[in-house]
Amino acid sequence: MKRRTLLAAGVLPPMSVFGKWLNRLLLANRGKVLEKQVTAFEGSETQELVRITDEGSEVADDIEALLGEEAGELSTRQAEKLRAQYDAVRFHVTVAHHTSSHGGPDDGSPVEYKTSRMLYSGMNIGDHISFQTSLIRGNSIISLSCLAKDKKSLQPRCRVGVDGPNDEEPGSAFS
Repeated sequence: MKRRTLLAAGVLPPMSVFGKWLNRLLLANRGKVLEKQVTAFEGSETQELVRITDEGSEVADDIEALLGEEAGELSTRQAEKLRAQYDAVRFHVTVAHHTSSHGGPDDGSPVEYKTSRMLYSGMNIGDHISFQTSLIRGNSIISLSCLAKDKKSLQPRCRVGVDGPNDEEPGSAFS
């Protein structure tokens, strides 16, 4: 085997992996928010606390008084109370990727992502978003690049009205 062929064989696979990571870091995913969920974990048990769709919202009876009418926007204080009540609380959004989206599935099916409380609270059902996912956990939205009410208005980058999406205590954003 020629030396150049051997060197290329050793370098090209890592370069392709690096290229995928670079694309995930720089290119924004785009899609429409279809559903929002808050899930709690207590030991080995899982409980859905909140589910919001375009048809309305469902809130678990035991936390309805805490959340009131605004189950789609949780304050820091509300989240702290939930975290004190359960072992872990996770925030999810389900996104239908646009056909132009970088990271959407080939079959066009919606994808459920974990996210922080701040990002969860900043998105509404029907919003069109451009976003980045974690390099390590591709199923986690770590930042919003743009948020718009319709697909036509969505840009790859713009000012998003979600202040400090990472201002929560370290390690609490996805717990």
